[in-house]
Formats: sequence, structure tokens, C-alpha cells
Amino acid sequence: MAAKATLPRYVRPSKRKDGTTAYFWDLPTWARKSKADADDPLPCPLSNEALGTDLLHAITRGEDLNKDFDDWRNLWRQAQDMTASELQQASLIGPVYGTLDWVVVQFQKDPKYTSTRPKTRRGYDQGLQLVCDYRTRTGRRLGDLPAAKLEEQHVDLLYQDLQWVEEKDGDGNIVRRRRLPTANAAMRAMRRLYNIAGRRKWGGIQPGHNPFAKMGMESVRSVTEVPSRAQYEKIRGRADEMGFPSIALACMLAFELCQREGDVIGTLAWTHYKDGQIHIRQSKTGEPLWVPLWDDEGELFPGLAERLDATPRRGTLIVMRDQRDRRASRAAGQPVYLPYKEDWFRHLFRKIARAAGVPDAIQFRAFRHGGLTEMDDAGATSRELMSTSGHTNVKTLEIYTRRSGRQAASAARKRRALRTERGRLSE
Repeated sequence: MAAKATLPRYVRPSKRKDGTTAYFWDLPTWARKSKADADDPLPCPLSNEALGTDLLHAITRGEDLNKDFDDWRNLWRQAQDMTASELQQASLIGPVYGTLDWVVVQFQKDPKYTSTRPKTRRGYDQGLQLVCDYRTRTGRRLGDLPAAKLEEQHVDLLYQDLQWVEEKDGDGNIVRRRRLPTANAAMRAMRRLYNIAGRRKWGGIQPGHNPFAKMGMESVRSVTEVPSRAQYEKIRGRADEMGFPSIALACMLAFELCQREGDVIGTLAWTHYKDGQIHIRQSKTGEPLWVPLWDDEGELFPGLAERLDATPRRGTLIVMRDQRDRRASRAAGQPVYLPYKEDWFRHLFRKIARAAGVPDAIQFRAFRHGGLTEMDDAGATSRELMSTSGHTNVKTLEIYTRRSGRQAASAARKRRALRTERGRLSE
């Protein structure tokens, strides 16, 4: 006869009418009272939970819930005479269990966070910190409050408040500035956090409980000014004149090959250039691309192959700084060249673009737009464009190719031809 399974604490079986056994995890009575007590400094964030009919799942889930419950109970015993802020100041074990700060820490240790790109993680961190540091109407910090208690009405008020910040102007006066993109980014980070927290049931957050979902955020309409080939060539030429051929090469790779800034200066290596082709793996989508630089009639991107062949190989990446780094060179006893960091690269690009007389509205990241728009003007199909840009969605591609005077003129010509044809048939 098989041994009877021992159920974890607080897990109870219940016979159903069809003869099967269902399992439930129930909070102790005293913890339920803590949960209902508005004056409790650390109310229990957990709730009763149905565990289904699978015994193995019930045991595993029950043990997980008991661990969370024990963590909370140990803190609760110490918190009876302390506020959540005082608990943090006492440095007990980091953020208090179940608070928004605690859930953020769990998120930052989760593979769904750690597997994302560093740039994406930085954006998450900034948004999450902004929300956690928000002060409620009673003066309490939002990160100190139970995450499971946050509801839609709280989030709507939070969203409106985060859109505005008070700053001093040049005369020292306090002025309010709207920062809608910042508020939207913070809401998206929190929406991601609650999606994961619900699946993991962190701190009593239940699946489907996401107060940041379907918020109806205001749209940030930012129109990227698409650079022309003439503007691109001005900047490229000026970069050479000022002694920055690496910037000129980066411009060519971005405009001619229609690639993102991060793929041009951060990942494109010499091992990706061989046999007259460039192999690019899109850092955002992981999409692999082989871009030929030659065909039977000659160069497909005039000057690019020659520029690549003439570029000194100063490191593993193709685009490296033109001046050696003094400190690294002194330590190594030989010239050492470093790759660009995003901020320094953009600063240098803007300096060169201004020297070339190109307006500040033209940004380096827009070279990808410019190349794709030019290709679209030439009559390339969507599939041909995607084979160069690495897009996997036609609707996303349309963002890059929809603004063109030549396309508008082409559409007008087609309408004129249609009107002429209709007029001829009506005669």
C-alpha cells in the first residue's frame, strides 16, 4: 500500500462531488486579521490560493507559499513597533517583503530581466526607480508600500503626477516642465514588472493583476527628420576633413547598409567582413543578414569596400576611435585604441554635423531612415527592404519608409493617371 503524502503546512485537501480531491492553501486566521488591519505596519500581502487537483503541483506550490509566508512573518514580528521606512533604515534584510521595492529586486534577478540588452535594463531601472521614489498624498514613498495593494486608480494618479517636474529656469524661478516620454517609459517598465510578478506570484501579486495594463497612455508624437544623401555626404566629408575617418565610416555603414547605431558602433566586428560581404546579426531582433558589397556589374555601395579595406584594424570592432587612449597605451607600452561609447559618439557626431552646416534635427540614428527611404524611392519591394534592414514586421518597416516627397509625387501621378483614364472612358 502506497504511503500517504504529507502535505505542507496550511495546505488542505477537499473532496469534490465528482470524487476528486482539490487542494487549497489557506492563510492562518491571525495573518488574515493582519491583512485586514489598516493600521498594521506590515500587513500580510499573501492571500488564500486554490492549488488545483494535481498533488505534486499542490505540494510544490504550497512549499513556495510557505517560504514567502515565513519570510513575511519573521519581518512582521519585528515590524509591530516600526514603520516600513524604519525597517529599511534598520537594514534588516533589504527591502521589506511584499513591498514594491522588494518586487523590483526580485524582477532584477529574474532571467526575463537579466537576458535583456543592457540599454533596455538601464531604461527599466530608471523607470522603476522613478515610480518607487514617488511620494503619495500622505507623504509615504511608493516603494515602501505593498505591491499587491496597488490598484488602477492609484496608477492613474501616479501617471498624471509623473508627467510634470519642477525646475529652476535661467532666472532662478521655479517652472513646471512636462516630461511625457519619461512618464510613459516608467509606466511601460512597471507594466512589464507586474506581468512577470503575476506569473511568479511575488509578494502576493496574483496572475492577471496588473494595474499598469491598458492605461491608455498619451501618444508621444516624435517625427524623425530623415537626412538626404546630400546631408549624409556633407557630414561624411567633414568628418574626414576634421580627422575623424571612423565617424565617416560609421556614417557609411549606417546610411548605405541601413543599420542601427548600436549595430554599427557596438557589435560590427572585422570577422563579420569577408569575401566581399558583411554579416550582420541584428542586436535587437537577432536576425542574421548577409549584405553583399559587389555584384557582377561592380560595387553596390560605391566607396564602402574601399573604405573598409583602407581602415586600420585597431581592435576587434570595425569602428574604433581615431586617437589612441593615453592611459591604456601607457599601461600597455604600445598604442591602444578604444571603441566608442554611445554618449561620446553622439557628442562627436553632433560637433561634426554642425561644422558641416547640417541642422541639429538630423541625428545619426536617422541615417537608417534615410537609407531605407532612398531604397524605397528606388522601387525596392518590402521583402527586399527587410532583407537589408533586418525587420521582421512589415508594419514596423513602414515607420522608416512612409515619409518621402518622391513617394507622394508618385502617388499623385498614379491618381492623375486614374482620373485621366476614367475621363477617357466616360466620353
